[in-house]
Amino acid sequence: MLSQIYPGAQGYEFVQGLSLVLFFLVFIGAFFMVITMRKGYIDKMSNMPLEPGDDQSNNHGDQI
Repeated sequence: MLSQIYPGAQGYEFVQGLSLVLFFLVFIGAFFMVITMRKGYIDKMSNMPLEPGDDQSNNHGDQI
């Protein structure tokens, strides 16, 4: 298909297939990571911005 759009792209079929395989490997890896996360870790990360003691004025020296 790429050779129809760009005639000078002969021999890039391997790169096209590799990019498709890498995309699905990353997608499957992210899906597996989400499925295997512990409930405690998810709760800790979801409540992280709401923990007491967070100083809102400590934004790299910027004062609002």
